[in-house]
Amino acid sequence: MSDDAEQVILSNYPLSRDFRDRLTGYFGSTLRFLDVVELRRSSLGQLFRDLRAVRAKLLSIAIEDESGNATLPMLAVMAAVTRARRLQWVGPQLTMARMSRLRAAVYGLRILAESFMGAVDFHRCRRELHTLKRAARTVPQAVVIPNVAYLNCNLWFGLKAGGSVGHISGVANSLMDHGLSVRLFTVGGRLLVDERARLVPLAAPRIPALPIERTHYRFNRKCVFSVGRELAKTDVGFIYQRLSIGNYTGVALSRRFGVPLVLEYNGSEAWVAKNWGRPLRYHVTAVLAEEVALRHAHVIVTVSDVLRSELLDRGVESDRIVTYPNCVDPKVYDPARFSAEENAALRKQLGLDPTDVVATFVGTFGQWHGVDVLAHAIRKMVLERRDLLDALRLRFVLVGDGLKMSTVRTALSGIGAEPYVHLTGLVAQREAPRFLAASDILLSPHVANADGSRFFGSPTKLFEYMAMGRGIVASDLDQLGDILQPAIKLHRGDQGGLGAAQSQAVAVLVEPGNVEQLICGVELLARDAALRRALGRNAYQLARERYTWQHHVAAILSAMNRLGLRSPVATTPKAGI
Repeated sequence: MSDDAEQVILSNYPLSRDFRDRLTGYFGSTLRFLDVVELRRSSLGQLFRDLRAVRAKLLSIAIEDESGNATLPMLAVMAAVTRARRLQWVGPQLTMARMSRLRAAVYGLRILAESFMGAVDFHRCRRELHTLKRAARTVPQAVVIPNVAYLNCNLWFGLKAGGSVGHISGVANSLMDHGLSVRLFTVGGRLLVDERARLVPLAAPRIPALPIERTHYRFNRKCVFSVGRELAKTDVGFIYQRLSIGNYTGVALSRRFGVPLVLEYNGSEAWVAKNWGRPLRYHVTAVLAEEVALRHAHVIVTVSDVLRSELLDRGVESDRIVTYPNCVDPKVYDPARFSAEENAALRKQLGLDPTDVVATFVGTFGQWHGVDVLAHAIRKMVLERRDLLDALRLRFVLVGDGLKMSTVRTALSGIGAEPYVHLTGLVAQREAPRFLAASDILLSPHVANADGSRFFGSPTKLFEYMAMGRGIVASDLDQLGDILQPAIKLHRGDQGGLGAAQSQAVAVLVEPGNVEQLICGVELLARDAALRRALGRNAYQLARERYTWQHHVAAILSAMNRLGLRSPVATTPKAGI
């Protein structure tokens, strides 16, 4: 239960490190941060009790950027449930406005009205999906117009970091590198997509519908209308859509305009919700929306062989599937961008010495990232190997925030870990390369799926690590183990070193979830600077030879050529691509 003197910051997602620092600088260091991602882990009844337990003199609803404005009504209702004495709203520039409980009640009524419309749109979408499930896929004409409509219809409401940001930006920028013109339809700004793309903002819902999933289906109908209206103004060559919950805008517009649909499939979000979070209330409809998108897409792009096998099991013909791992933008993730002075300055900012050996994890602290395994490894080292940590000057930096942060904090509390580990909080995606450049060892301790199914992911951090030319310790888990070859495999008895058998290695691989092996891998690289440098050089080279976004997009365009969906004169690739 909160102290009456405490000030509380409530947000939808974990706030970025920069915004948290600005809030702390304004309000003082006694802030308590709450976010809906963490609160929604419990039942509705427990959520209510948790909110009622919050007592504070002031509760501030923090909206970090405009894309989060749609969360204000729901956050206002949640804030009104607490026992905070005063409520206010804080905007991106630290602008503030008082929030009364009466205003929160008005928001509640508007949410009820939107929820009714959401129910109407949900049932309309469900009928459309059943019709589309029975309809045949269209046969479009070959692309002769080099214009791409890139649809990112995810309702992220303020998400600022993570692999999805890098994936969207990498694909969009590389499409343009291949001579295509891109119109980016998205909520929340252009991310890291450069100014060559024409940004067409998608208006996020001002008021959410309840249950919250209905908001996705209501948004789908709005996307079909607004994107369709925009595409009617100028010709489009093909549509590229990143699949998201309940959204089949690309299917509807591909059929309307008679153009190819390229669908990006990163796994079933219905499955993820069921196995890694809270099961969707409308699970069956969400799966139906996925099936419709897979049925009508002319090309389906996925990032791992495990996902390819899943698509085949779901009835997708093999010739429609393009499999290429996630990749990296070598212009962004380039160690040469950062001078020794810049790296030293960042280390000083984090309280690190120039002679420290810095082992870094970057991620959104998700279910599969293994940051909890890393936290337990650090805990074990602090409790049992403190002298070695001091002798090696080994320090850990964990960059990010999310679902597993509470587990991490619990593992590291009360043991005197503060001198050895620094938790930065969430940083914007564009800032991540700075932290990697200032590090000596990069950590990717991903864990297997709890239900025993194969790990289907293709972590973008893996390729970003490789491109930064640092020593990597990673889990030997499906695609991670396949990409990082040749490798030093500690779980098979490799001892490391720079012998002939290891001279081409790109990483140290350990058994997923094995705390002791993870410790051994970190200690191996902490002791051996020459090995770190050799692994980094090899990984750097491999990333640039095989795993840039230009390679990824070239595979997509090649598949379109093979299927007769793209005219040879549709684009003029630039030299070197």
